[in-house]
Parts: sequence; C-alpha cells; structure tokens
Amino acid sequence: MGKKRKKPRKKSLLGKFVKIVFSMVIVFVIFAGASIFAYTKIVKNSIGEETDIESVQGGKVSLLDSLTGKKHINLNVAVMGTDKEGMRTDVLFVVHFDSKTGKLGVLSVPRDTRVKITNEMYDYLRENNKYIPTGRVCKINEVHSYSYNKNDLKKRNELSVLQLEELLGISIDNYVKVSIEGFRNIVDAIGGVEVDVPENMDYDDPVQDLHIHVKRGVQLLDGEHAEMLVRYRSYAQGDVARVQVQQLFLKEFGKKVTSTDTIIKNLPSLINTLYKDIDTDFTLSDCLKYANYISDVDMGKVEMETLPGNGEYVGNVSYFLADEEEIPNAVRRIFYSDDLPDNSGNISSKGKKIEIANGSNINGFAAENKEVLEKNGYTVSEISTYKGEQKPNTRIIVYKEGLGNDIKEKFYPDADIIVDTDGTLKSGMDILIILGTGEETE
Repeated sequence: MGKKRKKPRKKSLLGKFVKIVFSMVIVFVIFAGASIFAYTKIVKNSIGEETDIESVQGGKVSLLDSLTGKKHINLNVAVMGTDKEGMRTDVLFVVHFDSKTGKLGVLSVPRDTRVKITNEMYDYLRENNKYIPTGRVCKINEVHSYSYNKNDLKKRNELSVLQLEELLGISIDNYVKVSIEGFRNIVDAIGGVEVDVPENMDYDDPVQDLHIHVKRGVQLLDGEHAEMLVRYRSYAQGDVARVQVQQLFLKEFGKKVTSTDTIIKNLPSLINTLYKDIDTDFTLSDCLKYANYISDVDMGKVEMETLPGNGEYVGNVSYFLADEEEIPNAVRRIFYSDDLPDNSGNISSKGKKIEIANGSNINGFAAENKEVLEKNGYTVSEISTYKGEQKPNTRIIVYKEGLGNDIKEKFYPDADIIVDTDGTLKSGMDILIILGTGEETE
C-alpha cells in the first residue's frame, strides 16, 4: 500500500539554531581524531610501544602509520540534523575542509528546498512499494523520511546525500547525522563552553515548551544553557545580532573541542557521545587518518553561505526555490578552496570547468582544441560557436586573476587573459576560451 500523508509536525528545534549546530559537527572528524590521538598518547605512555587497532571495516591499522604521512586533502561532509522524531532532516549543510588553507566552508541548504528526487531514490521507493504523494517532487528534508525502512536505516542517509550531490553538483565524501539531544550532550561531554553572553536572555513560549533564561556576562554554559543561547531571538537588532552570538559560540566551541587537554580530560564521555548521538559513515580508520589535520583547522577561516534562492508558494505548498543559475557560483566560493597561486602568482586551470567557443572561421576548430586540452589533463565541459565580435587573438576569460596562465603558456601564447567582470562566463563555468581567427584586421 502507498504511504499515507502524515500530519505536519512542529518545526524542529534544530531549525532554530542552524547556524550553530553545525559547529559541533564541523569538527567531528577533528573531534574524533583528537580523541584517538589523545588515546594513543596515553597508551604509548602506558605500555611504551606502538599499538595496532582494528578498524570498523575489520582491517589492522597501525597507529604510527595513521598519524604520519600527512597529505593535502579536500573533504566534503554532509551534515544532517534530525527533528524530534528523527525522521526529517531539518538541518542540512555541507562542510568543506581544505588542509592546505585551513579553510572551513559551509553551505547551508534550507529544509524547504524544492527538489525532484534522484533516480536512485525513485527506484528504491518503487522496489519497496512506496511513493511520494506529490509525485517525484518534495522538500529536501522529506527525502530522509520518505526513504525510511526499519530494515535498512542507512539507506535514508545515503539517499539524502545523493540528493545533496545532485542539487549542488559536487561529490560528498562522508555524512554525519546528529539529533537534537546530541547537541546538548556533546556540549556537556566537553565540559561546557565558556561564553561572554552579551545580554540577559529571558523568553518563555509554553506552546513550544521553550523556556530561555540566561544571564549576561562571562560564564560556563552546559548543554541546556548553550541550547538556550543559540535559540534566543529577541534582540533589538534582530537576526543580525542573533547570528553574531551564534558565531561567537561557534568560535569558543571550536577552540574547546580542538584542545588536546579537553580531549584527554573528557575522553570516556566524548567517545560515548560520539557513538550514541552521532550517526556517520566515518570509520575508525578515517578518524585516525584525519587526526593528522587537527593543527590545520583555522576557526578564523570559517566561511558560511546559504543556498541562493527565495521562498515561494507552489500551489498551496510553501517551498524554498533554489536559484539554479546561482548555485554553481555559491558552490565555487565554498568548495573551490584549492585556488592557491604558486610562487609566480599562477593558479592551475586543471580541474576547472572550461568552455571553448569557436570564434574562428574554421569548422570543427573548437572540437579540435577540446581534444588537445583533454589529452593534457584539462576538463572541457562544453564547446560552442561564438556569436560576438571576432578577433584575431584568442581570449581566455577567467573568474579569478592568476587563472588561465598555464593554458596561455602551453597552447595560446598570443592569447589575452581577461578577468570576467560583466558576466561573460556562463553559470558554472570557470574559464571561457574564445578562439581567435588568427588573422590580422586592417
């Protein structure tokens, strides 16, 4: 039988503090890795020898091997915060970490974002005699609930990640899912967070069973009062002040979590909390590997954005409609953290999305250039015919200064490199090569 429409539930408590819950999970890898790192220090001091441990997947992992041999990594982690019933993912965002820059980028996806479910989810629902009342369209936070199967609880996590990947056009390495209770428990597990509360906070809402009472001043907040802090909304300056307070908490939380002293003192409760309140596909081996990168995390380099779009009604249903033209630009800002120039100020064009437009009079010239660039390891996503003014020299349009120099040097020595300031680049493209005629004009 088909799945019956359920009555709307109250908005998740997590939705009240999306900007701060992520702080706990942003540092999950570092948090888990640091726990194991601290553990290995204790073990080594106790027995004076290296220890092998068994990974979640059953293999032997050398602690010494895992904690050395550091390499540059780019890691994308999907973070999901569930409602009280654990069904809808009312908090969704993807965290990007670049070990080279120490940057943490966060792209939040509104819970009401309207999506067409992936083919994988559609097939899975059909195989299990389920369906979505609205066809293949739903809110992204409902993907998790519609995919519920008591015999395969991991599937709903996997399908939620696939939906995010399709929406954003990126690959996601791992996921972390946390409950409302998990936020409070982890704050308690690290011994609380010291925060300078900017003002007295007093608010009561019996309907939501919400009662906030926090005094102004420097104080150590436990999980219950930390939740009050990040949920408080009654500022004279509105949401601007609220976000500032959340970011303040985030920084103090990050400092506390990444402190080795904190990890060692609270090791038993930390490990217990990780496994009780967090659902993830990170293995123990992963945590060991990422423990190498604790020192690379720079909490001052956190960049946060929200998926571009607007709230609108479709029929009688309120959705957040993502701006498909602007999504690639937001993704570029958050996830393209490898744009580090070399000593000459040049940025590699490899891995960037390139369009080649034929501005010459030679048929098939763009396809020929595409073949050459791809043989040399470049990514040509599209070829086209240039409709603008023809010029003798090839033009390389880039989104950032320093990009495109390697292409010019190897293939188009007479080309002009132009940083795009007027929207010449198509949405999602990083480089546009407009092939010249090669003919001098009079």
